[in-house]
Amino acid sequence: MNLKVLSRTPKIAILFVLFLFGCAVPGRGPLVVTDRSSPDVRLSPEIQLLDVPIQKIRVAIDQDGRVHALALTSKPPELHHLIIGIEGVLKREVVTGSASYDHLDIAFDSSGSLHAIVDEDHFVLEDGVWRTLQKHHCIKFISGEEDLFCLSRVEGKDVGAAADVDWYFIAGAGYGGGGCCLIPLPHHPDKLVLARKTSEGWSKLALFDAETKFEMRYAAIAADNSGTLHVLYNSAEGGSLRAEQCAYARIEPMTAKKASQSKQSYSSDHEEAPRTFANVSGQVLVTRRNPSFLSCQDIAVDPETGTALITIMEGYGERFQSYSRIVESGKIGWNVLMYDFDGMIDVEPAGERRFLALGVWSDQGSPTKTWFIYYLEYHDGMWSAPVELGKNIHVGNVAFLSDLDRRAFALWTKKDGRPVGRWIER
Repeated sequence: MNLKVLSRTPKIAILFVLFLFGCAVPGRGPLVVTDRSSPDVRLSPEIQLLDVPIQKIRVAIDQDGRVHALALTSKPPELHHLIIGIEGVLKREVVTGSASYDHLDIAFDSSGSLHAIVDEDHFVLEDGVWRTLQKHHCIKFISGEEDLFCLSRVEGKDVGAAADVDWYFIAGAGYGGGGCCLIPLPHHPDKLVLARKTSEGWSKLALFDAETKFEMRYAAIAADNSGTLHVLYNSAEGGSLRAEQCAYARIEPMTAKKASQSKQSYSSDHEEAPRTFANVSGQVLVTRRNPSFLSCQDIAVDPETGTALITIMEGYGERFQSYSRIVESGKIGWNVLMYDFDGMIDVEPAGERRFLALGVWSDQGSPTKTWFIYYLEYHDGMWSAPVELGKNIHVGNVAFLSDLDRRAFALWTKKDGRPVGRWIER
């Protein structure tokens, strides 16, 4: 039995009770649920990445530890590619003019080529030249040790998902407009499909939650060096009386035997031919019903050991509880409280079962609400105290990367929409 863990349990329990009952004061800092100090890190000065506001930004890190950012601006509408080193921005270039902001992502494949997706437009950077590839419906890239994966959203009826009825509460819908009622709306819930990049194109690998009537909302995916994919995903019932849940799933490398046993996919207008792929049913971590708030935040995986860390945020009104859970060999550990982050939480691996996190928090009780961004580290079952990276930030467009060695990069936008970043030396 771990006596050290038991010795700090009463302290964590007391702080958690104080958190739930709102014993906070205006202008407070994040609630500390640890007796550890802040990590010993060196922060670079803020690096201004662009001098114009952005709509969206996504990042990836290359083998040399340089950060590549893909940013969409609206005035003028352009897609920018930035290369960021420890000295600052090394290169800026415009990839294309674009006024589309629905889907944006960037990732390296195993050969070192940089891929970018802007809605259905797919670009690749090879030998310093951007090329346009065949359009496809990818909304998110996932880089593995040897593979590049693509996550796309499909209509449930295209993949055999059962139809469902959502009930919506409509005020003023009674006779004379003075009553209310529940209106049923039948539909097929959207699902998420994972595909793997091959020399012949994209080959479907997995279909999420085909057997449920829940609609897939979000998925965060990370790969370890064995080829196993670790997934945190959010799904929900539709309508006014909906339930929402976070689930975890593992997708093992697809062998020839597994492929022969998997289900046949359904063709759609963006497939050249039907493929084989397996259904994925996750272990449900938490389920909530309205009016409570549930946010499946992020997942990171130690590439060598396959240990995963999941972050989840729950809330009631303006009160939030953020926590993480470790997953080892498919077994999900207990909740480890973080802080009352209310913006977002990104996590990255740091090697040897250690993890890094970036969290956004606001001083809810202050007359002039201010958003802060914090960095913290996880090891031996507990989080460090936080380090402030910046304040007066815009809550959108936050990104975080680790080189799995001694360096991480945090990126966010100022209130005026201009992106900035900081290197974190551990």
